[in-house]
Amino acid sequence: MEEKEVGEQFLEGYSCDVAIRWSRLDSSLLPVDELDKKIICFLRYNARMTNAEIAKLLKTSEATVRRRISELIKKKIIIGFSALVDLQAVENSIKVYMKIDVEPTEIENVAGVLDDNMNILSLYRRGGESQILGEALFLNMESLQDFEDSTPKIPGVIRVETMIVSKAYRKNPWVGI
Repeated sequence: MEEKEVGEQFLEGYSCDVAIRWSRLDSSLLPVDELDKKIICFLRYNARMTNAEIAKLLKTSEATVRRRISELIKKKIIIGFSALVDLQAVENSIKVYMKIDVEPTEIENVAGVLDDNMNILSLYRRGGESQILGEALFLNMESLQDFEDSTPKIPGVIRVETMIVSKAYRKNPWVGI
């Protein structure tokens, strides 16, 4: 099998999101070069690929790949390696987005309380507003209702709006929903 075929086998139907995103930027402003981008793409496609496999596909040495990955980790460009789990395959989760209006002086406290909730995947402060935006997964409607009932009782919370996701057009690869 030719090396080109090996690369196509690994990447059949795969387009690297970061490579596409970064192609729109001035490459001289990025802290990575083309080889780094390709290594990152292979690792995003399959973090279990060995340095030797990546090196073969990129026609470079295993030592170069190992060194580049170490540098990317040292620079905190790569912050970890994970398994992507399709939670829909395991559980019938209910995904929601929430908008929480908060008293300006209490936003950090409210965020701290919400951060302790294991159903919440991500929390963001909305710029220019006293709002927290969140993304969460609940195992059933009862646990979602418990969240909706308890959140307004957190000191500083003014209003909570939850939006249930009924269909995903572009799924979050980290949770498969």
